[in-house]
Amino acid sequence: MYLLFISRIAVSLTNVQSITMGKISTDILISLVFSLAFTLLLSLPAIFCIKKGKSPFDVKWLGYLYFLYFVFISAVNISRFSYFASTTLNPDSQSWIIIFIICVCIYYCVNLGIEAISRFAGLGFIVMLLGALAVILSNIKEYNEINLYPIITDSKIDVLKNSLILSSNTTEIIVLLCLKNRVNGVPIKSYVNAILLYFVTIFLLLLFMLAVMGESTQFKSFPFYTFFQISKIGTYERLDVIHISFWIMGIFIKSVLTVYCACQSVKSMKNTTKGMVASVVTFALALIFSQTGMSGNMKPTMISVPFAVFCVLIPLLTLIFKKRSSADALIERL
Repeated sequence: MYLLFISRIAVSLTNVQSITMGKISTDILISLVFSLAFTLLLSLPAIFCIKKGKSPFDVKWLGYLYFLYFVFISAVNISRFSYFASTTLNPDSQSWIIIFIICVCIYYCVNLGIEAISRFAGLGFIVMLLGALAVILSNIKEYNEINLYPIITDSKIDVLKNSLILSSNTTEIIVLLCLKNRVNGVPIKSYVNAILLYFVTIFLLLLFMLAVMGESTQFKSFPFYTFFQISKIGTYERLDVIHISFWIMGIFIKSVLTVYCACQSVKSMKNTTKGMVASVVTFALALIFSQTGMSGNMKPTMISVPFAVFCVLIPLLTLIFKKRSSADALIERL
């Protein structure tokens, strides 16, 4: 659950302006509620695949396609972080160096295995929840309901579009299907709990951010970063450090997780070779996104279309047409 929660919240908490259409206003809270329903609905093909003992990863050529999809998602998130680091944190830094360092760390961590990644995610999970709670509590006195009005400024179509775009960033659907045999406990329960906890956490953070910052939220390139900057706990006024820690930890864990899943999608190479190839391809794609300016201006369709194909359509076709593996059928009979 820790891995799935961090993987999902890392996208919204650090790049909410990149995964929504139009200005960020109270409408996004409505879109988020609808997004929860859409996410659970779109997860059904993968969930039923698990229940029926079917998996698209059993098909060799699909495994190679999923390899590309996972490294693509990893590259997108790394390039977004490099854009933030090179434009906001340190304008003098070069994005390719940041991307290179992250990819080297990813290669090292992927070779450690899922157990080590999960242990680090457990620590990150606690830090993120405590940090989010601290920021919310520090802004209770600054909470101003007037800043939430008018509640609806976008059209109904735009609200629904934002809901679908938010849902299309839930790559954890296919991560669950890829790692279902490595989840402690019931994998479906862990997935649902992670998604529900994510939506509650991000809803509260968005609510307080909008209530505190008001219309100024619309004009910020990284609104959550600004929100953390203006938050205070006593004499400690640098809560933006917490946000940066969230970003680094969240993007790192998500990138390692997606690259690890890419390696698990391909069966014909050694683990070290797969890790090296996946890390190099991730580096190359992230560098392309960064150098072409796509990191800060990526169209939502670049994420939503692959999501629809790999997380919804292929699991749905697998559920309908693929036969159960003989091993799963034998286990059930026993």
